[in-house]
Amino acid sequence: MSGRRPGEPVPRPRPAAAPGLEPPLGQGAALGHWLRRARRLELPHAMVVEGAAGIGKTVVLRWLAAALQCPSELDLEGPCGLCRTCSRIGSGAFPDVHVVDRAHDEQDRREQKKSFHVIKVDQIRAAQAVLGRHPVEGRARVLVVADADTMEETAQNALLKTLEEPGTATFLLLEARRAEALLPTVRSRAQRLRVLPLDEATLRRELQRRLPDRSDHHATAARIADGSLGLALRSCTERTVQLHDLARGVLADTKGLRPLATAALVLAGERELRAAGEAARTFLRLLRAELRARRDALAAAAANSYPAAVAEPWTAWLESTLAAERDLDLLIPPEQVLTACLVDLQGP
Repeated sequence: MSGRRPGEPVPRPRPAAAPGLEPPLGQGAALGHWLRRARRLELPHAMVVEGAAGIGKTVVLRWLAAALQCPSELDLEGPCGLCRTCSRIGSGAFPDVHVVDRAHDEQDRREQKKSFHVIKVDQIRAAQAVLGRHPVEGRARVLVVADADTMEETAQNALLKTLEEPGTATFLLLEARRAEALLPTVRSRAQRLRVLPLDEATLRRELQRRLPDRSDHHATAARIADGSLGLALRSCTERTVQLHDLARGVLADTKGLRPLATAALVLAGERELRAAGEAARTFLRLLRAELRARRDALAAAAANSYPAAVAEPWTAWLESTLAAERDLDLLIPPEQVLTACLVDLQGP
C-alpha cells in the first residue's frame, strides 16, 4: 500500500541541488520550521548550529543561508537548490554570504596576525564592516562563522555589537562543536539548533551512493560513525582503516602498549596542526567505538548482570577518550593528548 488517497498526484523526486549545496539529511521538523521562517526572512537574527564534528553542521548552515537568499518563489519550505544564487552559495562565491573561518597553518607562518587555533578579533571586525554595507544582489546579509567556538573572547565581545544591533535583513549563523565555549552573552542572544545524528541505515545508504567502490567498509564505517556522515565517509579511506586497525591493536594488548610510539603512528605524515588534530580526533572516536562495542558485548554475554568491577575499566577508558577530545579543544598538542590518553589505557 502506498498510503496515497485515490486521485492524489504521485510526488516527484526533488531535483539534485547545485554542487556544494544539498538538503540536510534526517533533521526532522525542527529544521523545517526554521527553513520556512528563513524563506520569509523571519529567522532569528542569530543562530548557533551545534553538533559533533562531521555531523553535518556545514550542510545545515549552507542550506539555511540558501533559504535566506534564494529568490525562487516555487518552494516556501526551503531553497530551490538549483538557481544561480543557490549555485553560488554552494560554491562559496555569493557576495552576500560572508564566511569567517580559522586561518590555515601556512597563513600563520606568513602572517603573524592570524592564528590557526582561533578566530581573531580583527577577522570579526572586518566581517562587521562588510555587513554594514547594503546587500550586493541578495535578499539579506548573512555572516557564517565556522568554528565559532574558537573565537577569542575579544572577538566574541566584538560580535556582541552586531548581535545587539544586527540591522535590517542581517543574519548571523554560528557553527559550534561546543556551544558552551561561547560566552553566555553570545549564547543568550542566539537561537540554538542542534544537528541530529543519522541512523545507521541512512549512513549506509549514503555511503553506497557516494562511495560504491568502498562497499567492503560501509558496515563498519556506519557502526563506528556515531551518526556522523562525515566520520563515516572518512572511515572508508585507507588512512582511517589503518587508524581503526591501530585502535583495535591497542585494545588487544593494553599491557604491552607503547604510548609514545602509538601516538607517533597516529600522527605519522601529518605536517599541519589541523590535520594532526583531525587524525587524533578520528583515532579517539575509533577507539571509543571499539570500547563501546566491547562493553556492550560484555553486557550482552552476562545478560546485563556482570559485576561493576568488570565494567569499570571500560567506563574509565571511555571517559579518558572523551577527556582527550576536550583537551584537543583546549589546543593542547595532539601528541601530548594522545600519549596521556594511552597511558591511562595502559594502566598502572
